[in-house]
Amino acid sequence: MCLAMLNRVNLEVIWFDQDVIEVLLSCSNGYFAGASEIYVSHHGLSELADALQGFPSSVSDIRTVELGTFDPNHADGGLQMCLYCKDSSGCVDAELKLRGGGCKAFGEMESVALRMHLEPAGIDAFVLQLKRVDATIGASAFLPMAIEHRAASYQLA
Repeated sequence: MCLAMLNRVNLEVIWFDQDVIEVLLSCSNGYFAGASEIYVSHHGLSELADALQGFPSSVSDIRTVELGTFDPNHADGGLQMCLYCKDSSGCVDAELKLRGGGCKAFGEMESVALRMHLEPAGIDAFVLQLKRVDATIGASAFLPMAIEHRAASYQLA
């Protein structure tokens, strides 16, 4: 597995035109990993940043976001991410479902579902990075997994 994919969500601009931006989106929690090319509008990444801004605002805060498409009749893939608080201590989890372009439905070939433990500060940093990503090949943003869970993943690998 590529070291850049370990224990995070990574988003990198790989192509663009006047209508859309194509990003390579990869995610890994140290046990499961996947990557997909996803088309987003030129405002899609800033809309994602807006949707995640300030998370979590309370223990009951839940945010569900999507990028790309989940329609198998359209090119490329999609990401669905649901963020929520595990408990009142500020522990945050994200459940991610990633679909590749050749996948008809989640659970089939070229799809992955995984859970990651996150830190609110990591989400804040990701939001700032997303706001700076523009239509420049190589522009990127990443959402790191919580540090204590990364260490445990490396020990088990």
